Amino acid sequence: MPAGTREIHFSSLTLAELFRDLYLEERSGVLVVEREATEKRVYFERGMILFAESSVEDEDLGRRLVAEGKISPGALAEARRSVAEAKDLPQVLVNRGLVGKATLCHTVRFLVDRVVQSIFKWEGGTARFSESPLVQEIFEADILSTFETILRGIQGMVGFAPLAEALRHLPSRIRRREPAPVPLERLALSPAHGFILSRVDGTSTMGEVLAILPPGEEEIACRFLFGLLVMGVLELDPPLSSGPFRVSAVLRDHADQLALEKLQEEWIRDTYAALAEKTPYEILGVTPHASPAEIEAAYAEAKERFSRDRFTPRIRERYRAELSVIESRFVEAYLTLTQAPVSGAIGPQRAQVEATPAPTGAQDLLVRVEMDKTRTKILLEENARQAEAYYAKARKFMREGDYYNAIQYGKLALSYAPEEARYHFLVGECQRRNPEPRWQRMAEQSLLRAAELDPWNADYRIALGRLYKSRGWVLRARRQFEEALEIVPDHPVAREELRELRAH
Repeated sequence: MPAGTREIHFSSLTLAELFRDLYLEERSGVLVVEREATEKRVYFERGMILFAESSVEDEDLGRRLVAEGKISPGALAEARRSVAEAKDLPQVLVNRGLVGKATLCHTVRFLVDRVVQSIFKWEGGTARFSESPLVQEIFEADILSTFETILRGIQGMVGFAPLAEALRHLPSRIRRREPAPVPLERLALSPAHGFILSRVDGTSTMGEVLAILPPGEEEIACRFLFGLLVMGVLELDPPLSSGPFRVSAVLRDHADQLALEKLQEEWIRDTYAALAEKTPYEILGVTPHASPAEIEAAYAEAKERFSRDRFTPRIRERYRAELSVIESRFVEAYLTLTQAPVSGAIGPQRAQVEATPAPTGAQDLLVRVEMDKTRTKILLEENARQAEAYYAKARKFMREGDYYNAIQYGKLALSYAPEEARYHFLVGECQRRNPEPRWQRMAEQSLLRAAELDPWNADYRIALGRLYKSRGWVLRARRQFEEALEIVPDHPVAREELRELRAH
């Protein structure tokens, strides 16, 4: 907020930024916030919250001291007569010996928390900051208490749902800022908050960090992480914009993302529906007289238009089946148009574009059935080749330790050959490397599917056993190792794993 008393409007979502900016600019003075007939004042010294007062009766320092039995009403009235402003009351009370400094500090800290938290419960209001040095000797500005007060305010902030949704889908990773603006080890954090911070290592997005928590704890954790982001303890990598974290940038980025996803969603749905009614020529956008080179170029262009990396991760996941069908239709159209001239065959799709179909006899029907079988076989072989190509890439990334890309290519291979046990096994092995419970559950499902499709492969049982062993499920792990030995009685790895389990 610039110097002077210019009035600005704030919302519950931008209030924390207002406090943060005053802190970063090390401002001293009073922040006056108003809503309807209510006025509250928060005093700052070098950007740190020092004192707060309010027109609300329960948030008045004098009334609070009387209610707590720390001063008599008469003594309070006498002290008030000698002060011009409410902020000077604490100094007068201590100077006259009416209240001890430690006792007074405790009540002031309670009121500061109460006033700040009540402002965060406003949907919005107006604010103005008046610059003025605060001359007092009672309290000392405290970075930690300032941060903790703001974090507690954010925990009760209203209107958080839209921001929470945007934060969960931020593509940027989150990491700690170095050097940190506040010593994290000195903050009064709960064990849950400490666990969340331990997962913020620059490799995960906020959505991925929140995904490891039970659903009932996600919002509290999201508010906590937002507080650390807005106060500069954490940062986004890459940042959404230059300068300090801004809610407006998050909401704008999320709105842009939703608009893009809506367009992609409509494009996929419309294409998926239209391809069912189109001929191979129409699918690839070529004429019946197109040359093989033109057909191949059109096929390459069609595949590129629907390349999976063109779509956002959520759209890729949500429309995985539709994208697989679209890809298969492109392959089928390409094979139909390139194979027909060689074999002299005219398939059902091509017949639709012929002006005068030739009479069909019994022998022709038999030939056509055989050609349809050949075409189906070619398509299956093409899908198998595509699946193997993706599987080869997945293995390459797995060897290099890039498990994320290995999983993505493994899933692409599965979209062409969902019954291939090797592909499920590779995906499961990569998922198993992530210790988060959600990934461990996905790994279990992948490995179980591999074992189901190929029940005579002992390695799949061993992988499942190791997964269960890492999670402390000894009985399940032992059962898998024993089943591996039933398949291969002399399997050295299974024997060693069983020996280690019995030793513990």
